[in-house]
Amino acid sequence: MLEDMRALPQPSLVLLQVCCHNPTGLDLSPEEWKLVLETVAACGHLAFLDMAYQGFAEGLWEDAAPVRLFASSGLPFLLSVSLSKGLSLYGERVGTLHVVEPVSREATAVLSVLKQAARALYSNPPAHGAKIAAEVLGDEELRIRWMGEVTEMRKRVQAMRQGLYEAGKSFGVDLGFALKQRGIFSFTGFSPEEMECLRVHHAVYGIDNGRIAMAGLTEPVLQHVAGAFADVLNRRVNWL
Repeated sequence: MLEDMRALPQPSLVLLQVCCHNPTGLDLSPEEWKLVLETVAACGHLAFLDMAYQGFAEGLWEDAAPVRLFASSGLPFLLSVSLSKGLSLYGERVGTLHVVEPVSREATAVLSVLKQAARALYSNPPAHGAKIAAEVLGDEELRIRWMGEVTEMRKRVQAMRQGLYEAGKSFGVDLGFALKQRGIFSFTGFSPEEMECLRVHHAVYGIDNGRIAMAGLTEPVLQHVAGAFADVLNRRVNWL
């Protein structure tokens, strides 16, 4: 990844997901984020951080650590934050765009360009979702309740990851990817043919690139899904 970033034309806009990477579930470690920051700075790139799943990995504060890292660097960067998932406002597509620019003159110019773009794109968009978000986040009692609900969602997905891994043990297969990855999606490592096998023979659904929705799992189906994965892995051995 760092090699690819160094090979880009300089400067380039580099899009980076902050946490709960979609589609892989593979997040960078704090040490790896520091290397990314160093590479962005050395190459003169502009980082565009995308945070759509804040609170679904380790916590609302913990998940924003890469943002704080960039903010403390003195580099300009962009940050998009989606509240579509965190506030269950998916149909409203509620979010914000932040542009961090240390030079005030350039910040003023960027704001002018953003206003022009917003005017051309949507002018006056529907405000329901934004008003709901403002109501929840602006009221201390509601915000605390919301933070508790995000915690419950995160713990449930983490429980499904742990449960799938444990269920895999009963079938003699290692489903360790479930524990190594974070967020509501994961890469299984299965090929398109193997994903088709899951659908046709076990009614377990994912997309052909091997991604599955961990948030779609429930406790009653863990054994069935683990058994389906075990069957695919055993078939792979036989094919080899």
